[in-house]
Amino acid sequence: MGVLIIGVFITATAAAADNPSGYYLRNEHTFEQDVEGEGFAMVYQKVNTKTLQLKNFMRGSGTLDAATLIYSNQSSKSGATQDRNTLAYLPSQRSDSGFISFVEQNEMTYAPVAMAYGTGWYERNPIIYNSKLKERTEAKSYQVGASMVHQIEYASAFVKDIGVDLECVEPWPPSGYYSTEKRDGYGLARMKIEEQVTDGVVHIGQLLTDPSSREHGWKNPLIEIDENYHGTFRITKNMEIYVKKSASAPRGDWLSCCFGGYDSIHADDKMGLEKEVFDSTCRDVAWGKAWEDKSKEQPL
Repeated sequence: MGVLIIGVFITATAAAADNPSGYYLRNEHTFEQDVEGEGFAMVYQKVNTKTLQLKNFMRGSGTLDAATLIYSNQSSKSGATQDRNTLAYLPSQRSDSGFISFVEQNEMTYAPVAMAYGTGWYERNPIIYNSKLKERTEAKSYQVGASMVHQIEYASAFVKDIGVDLECVEPWPPSGYYSTEKRDGYGLARMKIEEQVTDGVVHIGQLLTDPSSREHGWKNPLIEIDENYHGTFRITKNMEIYVKKSASAPRGDWLSCCFGGYDSIHADDKMGLEKEVFDSTCRDVAWGKAWEDKSKEQPL
């Protein structure tokens, strides 16, 4: 009979106001876990933000001593907001940001385990769990087209420390939104591994594609790393992808003399700005070719 000791701490806050799509605009999630025991274990963990994803899977029979910490945060003015007067959807007024952190220390040793259930037939005929050890961790950033994976399979034993950090910060201002401020964004994907694997198969992969190329991005990646080790290995690995996302230039007002205050402009510059107004330059910039439409002109 196996013995299992589990300690779990979970906290979460969320809000979804003013979001016509119904997605969470803000959420914060913390998961802390400490597990020690003998028997059969299977674990599946999955965490998403708007552009990031973390998945962790573990399975095996024998002894287990593991500690896990997962933290995620999504802070954004997601999607569009609705103007109360026109009922039109307006661009977001804040940039999106998301963060996922995963840290795990895990030590497992494989052994068949017999479990007797109840008082009937299964008590006289125990169920035998005979599963070699497997653990897989995936980290993805869809916005920058980056992914990392680490997997141990068919192992007799392993001692492993792994840390994953995923972060996404959108540039400001968003496309099409007016602002006098400018701030660059970035995407980060990082995975650190230190482990000792006995009689197993280890797979480590890293991929960076062009996220704007849906058709050919995965076929011709910018970075592709595929490593496989069969046997007993000690592995230390640090992988990191950082992508800077430059903000577009803040959009100015169509009427240059109205931006920043007419009274604050130097007297010599005012003459040129006044010329723009009275020679129809500002009008032509604002209206474009639509000003040439005379179909609705009223006779004098």
